[in-house]
Amino acid sequence: MTPWFVQLKEGERALITFPHAGGGPASLNELAAHLPPEVGLWAVNLPGRQARLAEAPRTDLEGLVDDLARDLLARHEPYTLFGYCSGALLAYLVCRRVVELGGAPERLVVASFAAPDVTPLLRRLPSLPSWLFWEQLIELGGVPPELAEREALWPVLEPALRADFGLLAGYHHRPAPPLPTPVTVLYGARDGSLSRGGLLGWRRHSASRPVLRALDTTHWLAEEAPGPLAAAIVEEMGCASVTA
Repeated sequence: MTPWFVQLKEGERALITFPHAGGGPASLNELAAHLPPEVGLWAVNLPGRQARLAEAPRTDLEGLVDDLARDLLARHEPYTLFGYCSGALLAYLVCRRVVELGGAPERLVVASFAAPDVTPLLRRLPSLPSWLFWEQLIELGGVPPELAEREALWPVLEPALRADFGLLAGYHHRPAPPLPTPVTVLYGARDGSLSRGGLLGWRRHSASRPVLRALDTTHWLAEEAPGPLAAAIVEEMGCASVTA
């Protein structure tokens, strides 16, 4: 059976990551290089990309969330969830489901994403023809700049991107009790796609006041500042060291 999460780095404290739309485990390799020895890095391993490229992408959000949450329930070591860009929504939903099933992640860290009840969802994007899909995706800054510039890779990336944005497009927020899990919100100080209200909205989804931290980047924290991003995450996890 193909694992839902793959390990990128060993460590006693697990950081379990959910990359941006279309991203696979390897998209966060740079982050692993900046983590201290005690923090291990895991990444969600979704169908339709990288090692699972031959598999059909998942399109059922609730079923996917349930599968991922039940996998995490089997873990015994402490872990923190980290959701990046659109992966923040999946991380939040998985965290909520784990809690409902009796689990207890140590912390939820979300980056470059507004609160789930107010975030704008591109509902038409997944159904657009290919040329218009990429035109709007690039115009909206929906992929890292280096991927937007590599047109030869678009046919390979498109199925996973369409599937991930399809999951987002089908999301309809349902009120739920605030998470007992502490929440940290990271964002780029030069990210023009996020409003202060959208970031502060995470307060409605956490029983304790979320920590908001700005980094000196645009929207793409992991690509532009993997070291400062790792340092912020590690500090929120309560670890004492970080690799420069």
